[in-house]
Amino acid sequence: MTITRMFFCIIWLAVAPALYAEETKLLFNMSLEELSKISVVYAASGFKQKTSKAPATVTIITNDELQARGARTLSDVLISVPGVHVSESQIQYNHKKFIIRGLSGDYSSQVKILIDGEPFYNMQSSGISNGFHLPLTSFKQIEIIKGPGSAVYGADAFAGIINLVSYQQNEMKTNVGGRIGSFDSYDLFAKHELFIGDSHLQLSFDYSKSNDDPKRIINTDLQSVFDGIFATSASQAPGPIDEHYEVMSAMAKWHWHKLSLNYFTWRNFDMGLGGGIAQALDSKGSASTKHNQYLAKYDLSDYVDSNLIATFSYKNQWNQSYLNVFPAGSVLPIGADGNLDFSAPTTVALFSDGYIGTPSSGGNVTAYRLTHLFNISENHLFRWETGYERLKFNATERKNFGPSVLLGTETVVTGHLTDVSGTPYVYLPDVKRNFYYLSIQDEWQLQPNLQFTLGARYDNYSDFGARTNPRLGLIWQTSDALTMKFFAGTAIKAPSIAQLYSQNNPVGLGNSSLQSEKVETIETGMGLEYFVNENMLISASFYKYHARDLVKFVFDEEQRGNVAQNIGELKGKGTELSFKWKPYNHVSLDANYSVVQSENEAGVDTADIPRNMAYLGIAWQPSGNWSWNLNAKWVGNRVRAITDTRDKLASYTWVTSKLQLTDIIKGVDAAIIINNALDTQAREPSNGSIADDYPQPGRQVLLEMNYRF
Repeated sequence: MTITRMFFCIIWLAVAPALYAEETKLLFNMSLEELSKISVVYAASGFKQKTSKAPATVTIITNDELQARGARTLSDVLISVPGVHVSESQIQYNHKKFIIRGLSGDYSSQVKILIDGEPFYNMQSSGISNGFHLPLTSFKQIEIIKGPGSAVYGADAFAGIINLVSYQQNEMKTNVGGRIGSFDSYDLFAKHELFIGDSHLQLSFDYSKSNDDPKRIINTDLQSVFDGIFATSASQAPGPIDEHYEVMSAMAKWHWHKLSLNYFTWRNFDMGLGGGIAQALDSKGSASTKHNQYLAKYDLSDYVDSNLIATFSYKNQWNQSYLNVFPAGSVLPIGADGNLDFSAPTTVALFSDGYIGTPSSGGNVTAYRLTHLFNISENHLFRWETGYERLKFNATERKNFGPSVLLGTETVVTGHLTDVSGTPYVYLPDVKRNFYYLSIQDEWQLQPNLQFTLGARYDNYSDFGARTNPRLGLIWQTSDALTMKFFAGTAIKAPSIAQLYSQNNPVGLGNSSLQSEKVETIETGMGLEYFVNENMLISASFYKYHARDLVKFVFDEEQRGNVAQNIGELKGKGTELSFKWKPYNHVSLDANYSVVQSENEAGVDTADIPRNMAYLGIAWQPSGNWSWNLNAKWVGNRVRAITDTRDKLASYTWVTSKLQLTDIIKGVDAAIIINNALDTQAREPSNGSIADDYPQPGRQVLLEMNYRF
């Protein structure tokens, strides 16, 4: 942490004054039925509505629950959600992979992340960024909506949506605090709300740093294979997977009369490179990323007899890296174009300082939209939205391989880097993309206990064409205790910039003829949501989907590399069962079990996804000041790809615990958080280049202090 950043953190904490000290009502004091009646979701239909009325399978985790469980980042939140798993990317460094019902996509691009309904994504991959550790202080609740959401949110709302909802006026409680613990980890966080004349301002801040667990050792990597072929010793294995990070995020929200302005920034100043960009350990490389989002909304409702909002948003981001694709001393086959080439090499070269690239990229997105929500009649709600979005992307690169850098005859290559930015030899060209859309949704209360929803969205992209995605939902409250839901819909995932235009890239080449990926889903979501009594809830979801035209990279003899093609297919079905019970006011249980059956176009079970998962959460408040939360997630066996001869990846159980004492002195809380409390030797699947798979961090103990004003 630099002196400048530390100074900024100290100033932030020092200036946060106290305006009020209203205590949050403990969830222990409310029945499950009372909680269900006040639970609302924002992202299911694009507007605020009761969860029971949402035409989707929704899981909501509130800030109180996040705090009670000791969740620090978005990845921590997802442990409790049925049908959702967080794994490791097999094609990128320091990259979490969000899997919903067996669907994820490269870089988790089939899962759409939203912040207050605004997409948050990496412009190059259309997925989440490397080093994605997103702190939670700015948000009052997390919404996980499973199933296709393109009828409201367009492309990439394929497997599901994760929406992070910030605080509204008078909702934020002022506090400052921090954590310190294992792996040289520490966090600082603060949030505050104040009124300035007729305007209202909210500020929140997070800083988090960790050096990762140094015991995450792998024995061999891809370079180990090359060492065996060329009699070298360049591999850094045995050595640790390195996912250290230094993350800062902040949000500012200002509201004045009909105008609101929002700013959100997320930055990873320094991140480890995991297992390496090519599955070869890289302890000398580095990477960083930054995202900024600006949002302006103006309420035009005074001009119509309804709710009419005009929105303008602007995003910019930049990702920088210095990558030792293969380490110093590696010997590699090189083709006539200067790239790695195993099929027709023209030389074998010693890379004395490593096979080095510095792919960096960034750009901006400008978007405009108009949203209109109105009642056609007392029981008939209609929403339409139209918008336009423009993206500008550019990339820079220095490297010691590839066209214009090597002739394909060299036997020794040094670490001198050639700048190919702005030439045809950069790994991605400059790209401009724009699209416009129209979305409609009609929600009709046919009977007091019967609701019908019909919606569709039309998107027209400048670089791969148009697509319309419909959805429908039927919600039937058969009694006060039992609700049944039925959903059906389609979604698309737009080809990413990397999939369309990647060039001179040893990992994969783009294809400008790609079409969008498509999925159709039929679901009985929360098919049985049944209150046995006011403190016992049983729910179930049953779903079936068919995903087509999935992008896969396959070897092309003419281009002598892996080229993106629309040839993938997945068929899946599954069941999710949930059980919530409060046997006493001071005890609550939350359990779920999920199973997914997914197979590819050849009828073979999808590799590397857990078919069975189970979760148990116990919350106990033995006294007014003490509370204890214990959470356990069981992840079942995962099958390998048909060409992977390794044994199935073993199941594991991941346990977290938080013990908290409130009001040690007035307003001061203390807690102990233990992640991986059983010190389980958990592993997530690699593609085989790292034969040991990805070891997960061992036991981590954190001390938390929090001061509530």
